[in-house]
Amino acid sequence: MNNPYSEFANVYDIMQYDVDYDFWHEQILKRIGAYRSETKKILELACGTGTMAISLSKSGFITEGLDLSEDMLTIASSKASMEKQKIKFYNQNMIDFETRKQYDVILCLCDGMNYLSDEEQFLSAVNQVRKHLLPGGLFIFDLSTIYKLSQVIGNSTFAETFEHSAYIWENEYDEESNQLNFLLTLFVDDGSMYKRIEEYHQQRAYQIEEIKKNIEADFEILELIDGDSFEALEKTSQRMCFILKLKG
Repeated sequence: MNNPYSEFANVYDIMQYDVDYDFWHEQILKRIGAYRSETKKILELACGTGTMAISLSKSGFITEGLDLSEDMLTIASSKASMEKQKIKFYNQNMIDFETRKQYDVILCLCDGMNYLSDEEQFLSAVNQVRKHLLPGGLFIFDLSTIYKLSQVIGNSTFAETFEHSAYIWENEYDEESNQLNFLLTLFVDDGSMYKRIEEYHQQRAYQIEEIKKNIEADFEILELIDGDSFEALEKTSQRMCFILKLKG
């Protein structure tokens, strides 16, 4: 069984076909314009294959990306090169990352924060973000909600096929720990046959009050909204997005 996002990196962009990155890009630009119009430097945590980082770089920002998966970053670097975008990528963990730089905006999108397994890790990541933000800088992140992980995904199995790949996604949700454990089985065409790969993932759902407790000392909440529509957060929202400003 492989580490999360190793072999998965090769089919990640195919499986993310339903993520509207253009809309997210538009909404992020709106928040930057409203709350940090002088923004020059952006860091994206859990940047994956670099789609958003490349998009923001094309908009004229000095953009960098960070991810725990070396395989993801290999693809991200290749994509950035093809798009003629100069982006530095760091193979680091968001709980203890260190770039020795400060940024106007730090992002963590597409549920990256759900991979922080407990409040200790969550607070550690927030502390590193605080250290790397310029005064008054923005921290924008989203998470899958408890509703999504427990009611939409939890204890369900999904499967889908593509032209050269397929997956089976088996989920188990623990209500006591608010943890989603899932096994992702991939079938990837390697030219002569389909290779089977298994990856085991864990995500943690957080209550809003848990998050507030870990950010309120250093950050002001500018917006707490639905992370898919960027409108008002509802009980059935599947993703919530925090727009934070560093105090002081």
